[in-house]
Amino acid sequence: MKTVYLLLYYGFARFLPKSTVPVIGRISMKFRGWLCRKLFKSCGSKLVVENNAYFGNGNDFSVGNEAALGANFKCINRVVSIGNHLMMAEDVIFIGGGHDFSRIDIPMGHQPALPKTTLLIEDDVWIGSRAMILPGCKHIAKGAIIGAGSVVTRDVPEYAIVGGNPAGIIKYRKN
Repeated sequence: MKTVYLLLYYGFARFLPKSTVPVIGRISMKFRGWLCRKLFKSCGSKLVVENNAYFGNGNDFSVGNEAALGANFKCINRVVSIGNHLMMAEDVIFIGGGHDFSRIDIPMGHQPALPKTTLLIEDDVWIGSRAMILPGCKHIAKGAIIGAGSVVTRDVPEYAIVGGNPAGIIKYRKN
């Protein structure tokens, strides 16, 4: 049955309009969310999945309550666990794994692939447009904000606002 849900998502629902398109957008968003509940390892309530989101077969994807995956989101070679209240803008990429390149006597493309990288995103996180989360980042802590266009290469502490390439701490959120 999962194969049918995958075919429905990647063959049809993924390409339906964004949620902001009048009338049909909201229906499309709900349909994508329904399919993702069937595909993800675990999924809370009020999931929003915008158009063209890619997450493989969903087996390595766990999502809490009120999480939103932005349009054109891509998750490649990652085992992802997302907490509650995630806001994600468009064009965000989670990249994991990679290739071993330690031997110089073998072309890099012929060396073994590295295993999938884990990524834990805690509650109340906001990820800006075109942010890229690379394999060195394995944990984005509670309340963090990732600025638009950031390239995150290491873990992000609680309530930190990070930005840039490579992303660095700009400041911390205050009460």
